[in-house]
Amino acid sequence: MDLFKTLYKFIDRIIRLGGIISGIFIVLMTGMIFYEIVSRAIFNSPTIFATELSIYSLIGSCFIGSGYALRTFSHITVDLVTNAVPLKVKNILDVISNLLGLLFSVIFTFYSILHVQGTYTIGTTSSSLLRVPMYLPEMMLPIGGVLLCMAFILQIIDGFSRKGETHA
Repeated sequence: MDLFKTLYKFIDRIIRLGGIISGIFIVLMTGMIFYEIVSRAIFNSPTIFATELSIYSLIGSCFIGSGYALRTFSHITVDLVTNAVPLKVKNILDVISNLLGLLFSVIFTFYSILHVQGTYTIGTTSSSLLRVPMYLPEMMLPIGGVLLCMAFILQIIDGFSRKGETHA
């Protein structure tokens, strides 16, 4: 049982690290956009990297942070039905919802891995002057998918043990 608790905490820390990395991506994106605005407006010299790398940062922020958003109940939820049913039924619906989310996440992760492998194999690069190998920004999809799978697994465990945070 001690191993299970240690593994649970370890996975939860990895998911929280994903949230921190997501925040770092947002800060980097903000800095690049600010630099682009100053460079363009004041020095009349636009950059070749800010827009493209900002888009990659946004993608990274969304996918890498998705598991953390799930664990902290930051995703949009529709609770019209769950607020109208007894607590026992609500708990069952939560577990079913998390199982379906896990199923989607596993499928998404599997196909995103296949996509990244294909992109890597054929050597696709961006069409900009940077010529970024596209498998690098696309890696955010399977990494985020794995984090989301782990988050759904922890949510399911929490649902059965009624531990962890509860949705307000």
